[in-house]
Amino acid sequence: MASIEHDLFIEWMDWLKTNHPEHGFMYDGIISQSDWELAERHILFVLKDYNAKGNSVSLDEVDISDREDIKRKIFNLRYYLQKGINEPKNWRVWDNVSRWTYGLLHLTIDSFPSYREVDAQGNANHRSSNLKKVSVLDLKKEPGTSRCSKQQLNQYFRKYPQNQLFTSRQIELYGEIDYVVCCGDGVYDAFLQTTQQGKLKNGYECLINRPNYCITKQGTIIIKYIHPLLLHKKYCKESAYSDLMRIVQNALLDKAKLIT
Repeated sequence: MASIEHDLFIEWMDWLKTNHPEHGFMYDGIISQSDWELAERHILFVLKDYNAKGNSVSLDEVDISDREDIKRKIFNLRYYLQKGINEPKNWRVWDNVSRWTYGLLHLTIDSFPSYREVDAQGNANHRSSNLKKVSVLDLKKEPGTSRCSKQQLNQYFRKYPQNQLFTSRQIELYGEIDYVVCCGDGVYDAFLQTTQQGKLKNGYECLINRPNYCITKQGTIIIKYIHPLLLHKKYCKESAYSDLMRIVQNALLDKAKLIT
C-alpha cells in the first residue's frame, strides 16, 4: 500500500510540477500501514490543509526523481503524526482527533466511552498510538495557513480541478472505510464532490442523507463536523466529543435499517 501510494504521489507531483509549478505538496494518508490493517474499524479524517507556518516549498524547487530531496523539502504529515506529535506543545487539533479516534473505535450503537475515560487519550502519551490507526487526508495537497474558508477551498478546486481526480484515486487505495469525518466548513461538500470522480462514484453513492451525515452504498458513514481546533465558541472538548459520538450512533441506527 505505502509503495502504491508513494507512486501515486510521484505521478501527482509530476503532473503538478508540469502544469502548476507554483503548487506545493505534502504526504498524508494512512499514518501506519500495520496499525491500519489491525484496526477493527477504518477511519478517515478529512481536513482542508495543514498549517505549516510558511514552510511550504513549491514543486519547481523539488527534484521529484530524488527521494532524498523529497524527504528534505516535502512535508510528511504521516511522519509528523507518528513522531513529532508526541511533543507536549503539539496538542492543538490532534489531541481532539486522538480522542475522537479512541471513541469511534470503541463506540457501539448503544454506548460510547465517557469523556472521563477518553480525555487522557488526547495527551502526549497516547496521541501517536491512536493516530497510527487512522488515515488523514488534506484536500489541499499543500501546506497552508491557519485559516482556509469554504470560499477559498472552492476557489482552490476551480483552479486545480485535476486534484480532485488524484484525491479520488488516493481514497480508492484505502478500500472500504467505516467512518469518514469531514472536519471544517465546506469539507463535507468538497469530499462528496471528490467521491464522484473516477472509480469511486458507484461505491460512494449516498443512500441515506441527513443534515450532518450520509451513508453510502458500500456502507461508509460520512460525517459533516466541526474542525477539531474547536473554533466555534459553543463547543468545549467534551461536548465536541459527545456530539460526534451521538451523530455516529444515529447513523448506525439508520445503517441497521438498510441492512434489515
